[in-house]
Amino acid sequence: MEPEKKLDKELNEIADQLTPKGSLFESIHYFDDNQLNEFYSQMNQEQAIYCLVEAVKAGFRRGAYKLEECEAISRALRTIIQK
Repeated sequence: MEPEKKLDKELNEIADQLTPKGSLFESIHYFDDNQLNEFYSQMNQEQAIYCLVEAVKAGFRRGAYKLEECEAISRALRTIIQK
């Protein structure tokens, strides 16, 4: 294999390793299923609250709530985050 093609292949492999496989709520990225399952199984209270906040924010971005719900959720988030 030509040195340039070998280097290109190695760089592509490294890029694949650095590219997340997926994300939760467009903010919690994971690189493989084992990492995601480990996150689920070892989730603590702080991480759980973070997930809920990010889920609500994703819902806002996706237009999942009515106007009145948005206000209630927004106030609840500010209350949680300020603590």
